Order: sequence, then C-alpha cells, then structure tokens
Amino acid sequence: MTAVLHTADVHLREDAPERLEALRSVLELAERLEAEVLTIGGDLFDRPRDVEELRGMLRGELFSDRPFDILLIPGNHDVDAFRRDIHFGESCITLLDTPYEHHELEEHDLRITGVPYTEEPVEEVLLSLAEREPFEGTEALLLHCTLDIGFQTGELGDEEEARYFPVTADQLSELGFDCYLAGHFHNHSQRRLERGTFVYPGTPASTSTTETNQRRVVELDPDGDIGFHSLDTFHYASSTFSVLPGSEEETFERIRRWVDEHVHEQTEATVTVEGFHSLDEEAFHRRVREAGGDVEVSDTHASEVSRVQAHPIYKRFEERLKEHDWPPEEKNAVRRRMLEAFVAEGGAW
Repeated sequence: MTAVLHTADVHLREDAPERLEALRSVLELAERLEAEVLTIGGDLFDRPRDVEELRGMLRGELFSDRPFDILLIPGNHDVDAFRRDIHFGESCITLLDTPYEHHELEEHDLRITGVPYTEEPVEEVLLSLAEREPFEGTEALLLHCTLDIGFQTGELGDEEEARYFPVTADQLSELGFDCYLAGHFHNHSQRRLERGTFVYPGTPASTSTTETNQRRVVELDPDGDIGFHSLDTFHYASSTFSVLPGSEEETFERIRRWVDEHVHEQTEATVTVEGFHSLDEEAFHRRVREAGGDVEVSDTHASEVSRVQAHPIYKRFEERLKEHDWPPEEKNAVRRRMLEAFVAEGGAW
C-alpha cells in the first residue's frame, strides 16, 4: 500500500488537453497503488481564468468519489483561483490556512503539513513551522518553493518567478520534517538533506521543451521511504549524436536503440546528428531518417569530409595518430579537432 502519491505543477489549461489526461493518469495510478492521499504541491492551474473552464469537470468527475483524499495547496500561478470559496470535489481538501495547515493519516501515523501560497516573508513562515505542535509519527511538509538556487538539477520550465519562496537545505533541515514534498521545479529531482529527503516530482506532462524524458510522480510508503513512479503521459525527448568517419553504422544503430528505448506513443521527440562523415550527403541523410523512424531528425550539423580524408596532410595526421597509444575517445577528440580545422578553412587547402 502507498501512503502518499505526490505530484505538482500540472498547469491545467483549456487549450492543453494532454495536461488533463496526465492528471487522469496520476489519479488512476493513485487508485491502483491504493494510496490513502494524493498531494498536489501547487500550480494545479496555469492561470486563474482556467479555473472557470475546468472546475465543473474536476468537481463532477475527477475530484469526487475517489477512495483517497486529494490534498491541494495553491502555487504562485494559481493562487487567485483560491481567493474565493470554490469547491473542487468531495475528495478534494484544499489547505489554505496560513502559514500552514495539518492533515493527519492516523492509519499510517503520518502528518502532512501544507504551506499554501503566502505573501509573508519566508523567514516568518519557517519560524512558525519550527514552533509547530510536536508529532510523534512521520512528518511530511507539502510546499511550493525554490530550494537552494544553485541546486537546479531540474528546469523551471517557463516559470518567470524562479526565486519564488526561496529556501535553503539548511533551513529545511532545521525544521526536522522526515520528507519535503515540493512543487515549482518542472523536472524531477531528489535530495537527501541533513534531516529528511526533499523531492520535486516535476510536471506530470511536459509544459515546455525543457521538460524532457518520461514524467514521474513521487511515492511515499507507510515506512516513510520515497521513490519515483514513471508515467505514460505526454513528454518531450531529445538527444544529440556525434558521428565521425568510420562510425556511421554505429551511429545509425545508436539512434535506433535510443528511439526504441525513449520514444513512445506519448513522446514528441527530436534527434540531432552532428560531426563528420564520409558518406554521400544524400545517402547519409536517408540513413539518419531511416534510423529515426517517425522522430524529427536534423543532420544539418553533420558535414561530409571524404575530400578532407583524401588530402595528403590529413593522411599523414592519421598515420601519426595511429602511433600514439591513446584511448579511443581521446583519439576521436583529436580527430574531431583536426577535421574542424580543415572544414573551417573552407577549401583553402
């Protein structure tokens, strides 16, 4: 059984149906895992006006008659959606009390403390949390924040307020929570603090091309352990492949393997090929397209260099290169620099 499934930054909007479908997928996963609570760490909506178009559907279909509670806090994008007394569904609990509000799961001896969007200074909110009523079980903090501005393993997507509610790992560790279920960063990441574990689930569906690879949600089990679950939802994927003369076939095979592994029905993928090759340009382009299948492929940064390879100076370079007992990757780096120098001369040689 899963105690808590955590997502954030859904950014629902009427003209982005893939985000609504991603939310459906998260709800279905929570039901399959028999979660007791689904937490949404802010920015359920992309804009306050999207509430008017979507709240009826949420209340009537998605957020009612669920076998689990849905705990929701406002984020910086959708705080105005919660200024009024709006009912989102019988299964939905909005944590709006500032500076924080508790929700207990007695069966799992777990307390979730939610910090909604607030205009109070960060230091005052943290002080209030430090003075909270003690709890003997597992404690989770649900918040929408920027952790350590230098710690950015995930992108913010199209976020403008990159420093919204900035906190540090040291500040959070002093609070003594067992886990920190966060929102605001749009790619997933996990960090072990001096006390507790901090996680961003990322968006359940990509909202910009910077949010690449399969999307995830966070699972908190009854023992307080944290893990990630992959979602079969819309996402971007991209990869760049380098080619050198003699490695063309290997490059085509690497592209095929990457496509097989990373491109699914819900993926919008792009492949870029750069470097140098010795095939006819039309043939190389055709082979790259074949390897990529239905994926968008660009090979405009891959140059045909058979004429360079035939030049006496380059031939002598290759002979000298063979004399060195260097690792293959080091030889390829030197070879690449040499080819770049020849191509940069533009035929002057």
